[in-house]
Amino acid sequence: MITILKTSRLAAAVILFVGATVSQAQTNTGESPSNQPPNVVTVTNIVTVTNVVTVTNIVTVTNGAGMTNRAIATNNAALTRAKVTTPTNGWQSSIAFGLTLARGNTDTTLASATVTTQKKWLNNDLKFGAEGLYGEAKLPNEPTASATAETLHGYSQYNRILGHDFYFYGRVDGFHDGIADIKYRLTLAPGIGYYFITNKTVDLNLEMGPGYIKEQLDGESESFATLRIAEKCHYAISPHAKAWEMVEFLPQVNEFNNYIINSELGVEASLTKGNRFSVRTVLQDSYNNVPAADRLKNDLKLITSLAYKF
Repeated sequence: MITILKTSRLAAAVILFVGATVSQAQTNTGESPSNQPPNVVTVTNIVTVTNVVTVTNIVTVTNGAGMTNRAIATNNAALTRAKVTTPTNGWQSSIAFGLTLARGNTDTTLASATVTTQKKWLNNDLKFGAEGLYGEAKLPNEPTASATAETLHGYSQYNRILGHDFYFYGRVDGFHDGIADIKYRLTLAPGIGYYFITNKTVDLNLEMGPGYIKEQLDGESESFATLRIAEKCHYAISPHAKAWEMVEFLPQVNEFNNYIINSELGVEASLTKGNRFSVRTVLQDSYNNVPAADRLKNDLKLITSLAYKF
């Protein structure tokens, strides 16, 4: 701004100097100023913005004798470039371990582990997760222990915000349950989601879309098209505690009697001031309406673990 003021003062001085020169020239010609057209003064300011502001003052003085004097003053002012960044959060990850031991008439071991990581951008959300549960028990007079739990689950989900609380998602799930005789189950499910509520305390959303399942159940492989309808809710009880629930419904398109329902209810409370360590309790239920031969339809798990966030 100071530079531009200096430029304006310089332009005014130039006008006075040129005007005096023109008046002197008119006096020397012996002509009466009243018989000549008045002086015309044109001031043009040109501003060019290309990260550098260039201010050009052009002063043009024209008299009746056809004499034209032009003074040009140019100043450059550096403009600080504003750094534009995309709002983003870093990766938020957690790992949790749970262990149960029993020794005596039965030797029982049950261990669980869960790992999750998530990152959010302005219009994108990416999350990965994996969890496993293994247990075995050894009865008296038995030489070896028998497995009582053997599950492994991994997933990834990508969300793309579309606006007006809608988003597109793509999800991949992999599942194994040795006790239920599910060697593998792979689920691919794209779809559309909608947030009914989203704020700092609670978020509630619904997801719907087509899906595809490929699995090996009871030693036989099969694949079929499915629908996926899922509801999720997260609630911040306090700055140091939260709760969540999820229900997922997967019916076979051409045989609705063959369906799977997965649900989860969890609560977590911090143990330290910085919320790094916490205790987590999760209730999981998996219902398969057409299970493997000699297997039950429902599996229920209650898992308590110690979690660490980083």
